[in-house]
Order: sequence, then C-alpha cells, then structure tokens
Amino acid sequence: MAKYLLSHDIGTSADKATLFTFDGTILRSRLESYPVHYFNANWAEQDAEDWWKAFCKNNRAILEGLDPAEVAAISLSGQMMGCLPLDRDCKPIRPSIIWTDGRATKEAAALEEKVRLQSFYNIVGIRPSANFTIEKVMWLMEHEPGTYEKTYKFMQSKDFIGARLTGSFVTDPSDAGYTHAYDMYGRCWSEVIFKAAGADVEKFPDIVEPGTLIGKVRASVAEEAGLAPGTPVAEGVGDGRASMIGIGVLRPGDAYTSLGTSSWVSRITDAPGMDPRCRIQKGAFTPGTYSDGGTMQAGGLSVNWMKSQLCLYEQELAKTGGGSAYDYINKEIESCPAGAGGVIFLPYLMGERAPLWDNGAKGAFLGLRGESTRAEMLRAVMEGVSMNLTIILKIMQGIKDDMTSMRIVGGGSKSAVWRQILADCFNMPIVKTNISDEAGSLGTAVLAGICVGVYQDLGAVHAFHKVESVTEPIKENVARYRQLQPIFEDAYYALREINHRLGEL
Repeated sequence: MAKYLLSHDIGTSADKATLFTFDGTILRSRLESYPVHYFNANWAEQDAEDWWKAFCKNNRAILEGLDPAEVAAISLSGQMMGCLPLDRDCKPIRPSIIWTDGRATKEAAALEEKVRLQSFYNIVGIRPSANFTIEKVMWLMEHEPGTYEKTYKFMQSKDFIGARLTGSFVTDPSDAGYTHAYDMYGRCWSEVIFKAAGADVEKFPDIVEPGTLIGKVRASVAEEAGLAPGTPVAEGVGDGRASMIGIGVLRPGDAYTSLGTSSWVSRITDAPGMDPRCRIQKGAFTPGTYSDGGTMQAGGLSVNWMKSQLCLYEQELAKTGGGSAYDYINKEIESCPAGAGGVIFLPYLMGERAPLWDNGAKGAFLGLRGESTRAEMLRAVMEGVSMNLTIILKIMQGIKDDMTSMRIVGGGSKSAVWRQILADCFNMPIVKTNISDEAGSLGTAVLAGICVGVYQDLGAVHAFHKVESVTEPIKENVARYRQLQPIFEDAYYALREINHRLGEL
C-alpha cells in the first residue's frame, strides 16, 4: 500500500531527498553533495552524472528498511537556468553549464541588440543576461558547434533526472521561463527569441504543467535508482517556484521573502503589468496569474560575510559557550536602535541583479564617524539587505498594491531582529510558520501528491502550516527607515562610476 511521497531538489551543491507521509510529516531527509567546477574566472560547470549518482544514493539511503513500492509518487525541483545537452538516450554530451556561469556575455548583448531590451522583457519577463539558458546555447553554437549538432534536447537539472527515470523529455513553465526563451503570456516557446538566437526550438523539451504525470520509473533504471519499477513520476518546478508553493504563496496578494545566500521578494498577482524599467522579473504561474519577484545576489551572503569577517569573537563564544554565533550577533544588533546611527551598508558584494542589474556594483559602509560602533555596523548590514529588498517590494507595489503581509523562509528567517527590521522597512507584518528550510521540499511533495490523487490541488499545502510568529512593524522605526531609504538608494548611484573604475584595477 502506498504511504509516502518522495521529493528531490537537485541543488547547486547537493541533492536533497525528503520522504513525506501524506499528512505532510517529514519521515526522513538526506543530503548527498557533489562538486561544482569553477574555472576561467566566471565559468561554472557540473557533471550531470554526479546528479544522477547522488539521486540514486539518496534513494537507497532514505528508503533503507522500507519497501520502495510504498512510494506513491516522486517529484523533483532543482537549480534553474542551466544548459545541459543530452542525446536521445538521455546521456550528457558535455557537462552542464550551470546558473552561476557568466561566459555568455557577448551572446546576451547580441540577443538584446536583436530583440531590444523592452521587447525582450515584455516576452520573457526578465532582461537578457549571460546566466540564462538560451544565451549559453548561443555560446555553444559559436564555440562548440559539434556539441550543438549532437544535442537532442537541452534540459534543466530536475528534468534530466525525470527523463532518465521515465524516458520523457519535458519541462514546466517555471524552468521554461528561466531559459529566456519562453513567452510567459503565450505560455509557449517564443518564436521571436529562437529566431533571434538562431537556435532550434526542436532541441528544447515539451512544456507540461506541474503535477502532470510524465511517466513511470522504467524497469531498466529502477534497481540503479533504488526505486520500484512503475513508480509514478510527477513533473516538478524550479527550486524558487517550489519554495513559493511550499510556503503557501498561491493566490493573488500572497507574498514571501526568502533570506538565503541570495535573497528575494516574490508575490502572486493577477496584474499582467510590467515594470517599465525592467528591474524585476515576471513569470507565468497558473493560467491568469503571474509571479512578480526580484532576487538580490548577496542577501544572506552579506550577513554571513559579516559573521566571518567582523564577528570572530562571537564565533569563539559559540565554540565554548554553545549556541550559534548568530545568537550573540543578534543580541548585539538588538542593542542598537533602528537606523544604525546613520551608518549605511550597500550589500553589493557580488555585483547585483534586482533591482540594479549591475555586475560592477560593490559593497560599502557609508556614514562612519569616530563614534560609530561595531553594533551599528552589524545592524547596518541587515538593514542594507532589507532596504534593497524594499526597493524590489516597492516596484511590485507600483504594478499592483495588493500585498497585506509577507511570509518568510530561509536561514535568515530564524533571526527575530532581522524579521523586525524587515517588518519596519516593508511596513508590513512578517509571518513565520513552521515551514522554512523544508518549504521547497514540501512544495515538490505536494505536486507528487496531486499527480496521484492524494491532494486535490496546491491549496493542500496550507494544512501543513502553523504560524509561529507575526512580527508587526513599529511605527517609530517605519518613520526612521522612510528617512533612510532614499539615501540608501541614492548611494549606489553616487558610487557607481567609482566602483566600476575600481573593478578595472
């Protein structure tokens, strides 16, 4: 008798496998890591066979002592924006060029010149960039034409595993959207983009809706995969969309913030309008609804940098006194009033995506004086990330102001002081539930359950959430951040030329 739903996330550093019971209880969870190969300054590749080996090893470990036939269905999420060329037998022709790879800068510029920025943005919902799939395919066409000619399908990480299991070469609208070749309003591959890129649409997979049965585990791979032959495989979603589903952001007006290494704000809306300055991304969600969002490069990364570079004492305290270094850091930040004594931190440690789209942007502390304290600097880091996310939020509100509260996920969500800073910057309640680190896994598991009739629709995820805290904005702090926000925004533009010159050294 089927008892379990199996979720996998093919991440950048590891495959995360999670086994759920039908009531949303996590029975087992496991990570299996694999390497990323960085070279040539900004190139990044992975061997897709490493993904497959990790997937198989995780299954054998997570199902040890259980009957694999009791898995009702499997679904997958994974890293997006990749470029994995496969032959007809689902064998990689070369390593996958992953999302962090920035080699295709000339191709991105050429694509923008042919289609023009506003037209491209109105089709795809994201501006051209070297990090996305179609630009990487263009690079292969120029530099590895033999690879391009041999390719049957260009696939994403989760869809490679799905094809290996079932023989079906398909993807979903979320991963299709992040190839930069998907017409989000037409919900199909874009003829305009493929013509401009010079690529063949036949080399891209068919697009099906999340939760669709794409096939069943083939007997020829079942033993290697550690699964029972005939196990249903449901089409999943990209990792960001999995988190959105898992946290319960499903209806127009629902919104959430993710405080991971990169950080973002995203919401569901029925407003088809676009940002006229192309600063955030828009994507198809369910028919008639869309997801608006903007991702900054160094959200949690900025706070982790703060910890590793400015908080050595707290790290030692954690070793001897127990707890986490962040427990001590948060306490010091709480001692400092909102506004950090006029100290501002620009969180552009890795350039910036939304809202600036400037690879040459750099981080900075501004407003330091002789009496400035370390606590002010630490608080300024959290405030800087929060004010950058506030810009993204304001852009979305300019399209349609329909958000009333904000759910939160990611490692940073554990910090009460950071939740308060966000509530004050956003002027909006911040809602933390019991689902945070497992939001993506839960979202994918619900898709598996929908596929086999365990759940009726995505709304089933709400039954698994319990609100742990609601952080309300503090009126005085809201007023303080409204004074600082325009100064923070102006600071980037004041330093832009200087930072670009520094980048040339």
